[in-house]
Amino acid sequence: MIKSMTGFGRGFSGQGKNRIDIEIRAVNSRYLEIKLRGFPIQAQVEQELRKIIEKDVQRGSIYVRIELNNNHDLPSISFNRERYESLQGILKNIYVSYGQRLNLSDVITTNDLLKIEDSKSIDQALVLEAANNAIEQLNEMREREGEIIYADIKNRIEFLEKTLVQSEKIAEKLKIEKQLDLKNKISELLNDKKLDESRLIQEVAYYSERSDVTEELVRCRSHIKQVDNFINMNEPVGKRLNFLLQEINREVNTIGSKSPQTDVTMLVVEMKSELEKLREQLQNLI
Repeated sequence: MIKSMTGFGRGFSGQGKNRIDIEIRAVNSRYLEIKLRGFPIQAQVEQELRKIIEKDVQRGSIYVRIELNNNHDLPSISFNRERYESLQGILKNIYVSYGQRLNLSDVITTNDLLKIEDSKSIDQALVLEAANNAIEQLNEMREREGEIIYADIKNRIEFLEKTLVQSEKIAEKLKIEKQLDLKNKISELLNDKKLDESRLIQEVAYYSERSDVTEELVRCRSHIKQVDNFINMNEPVGKRLNFLLQEINREVNTIGSKSPQTDVTMLVVEMKSELEKLREQLQNLI
């Protein structure tokens, strides 16, 4: 089942002054981006924490806040001024050379500027346990929101399929009308004693190509079927769904340009409106 990209989870581990609380908040993003806040942790602990988040969260901007209740024996933390000034110089050179302004937060973590003297102040096992609890709660919320999005997408898929059926009926009717019109055109040309054979071929090719939207309708139906299949998979499908939606939109645009009749135009407008709503929903999926 599909999952929403947004969610919130809270987990804790340990007791009393050794209790660790972790909050994880996820919002929409094209990629996975993890930002740590709160109590500074050792580099090796942060590395393991990032690994489990990458494995279980997969996509989105992830904000992690770490709180340690051990306020009576906090580690000694000093500010690395030399490191700070060096980084500021690098950022200034980048701006001068390339015209791109970066913030310090774009290129460093908290531990780049803060030196933790007492590494015993926080336990890796407790951090990872609290993080796993928070991730579990986060994913439960993502699944619940995913169920709501799933129901909405299913309704929109059904609407698109019904609209396609209507489009196919109108397209078949228009095809017959175009064929009749083509026959009349050919008759006129055949009655012309100065018949140009190349012109006749051009007329036949023009009417045949311009009026037939069968291929576009078939591809449209195939793409919609794939969307339906993907939303029932138990894996991240957001990027694939966005690609399919672009393809459906392209086919619908072609149908509209090939069949400018009022009936078809109205159906195309309805489909494009529904596709835009679908696109907004798909932006929320992992």
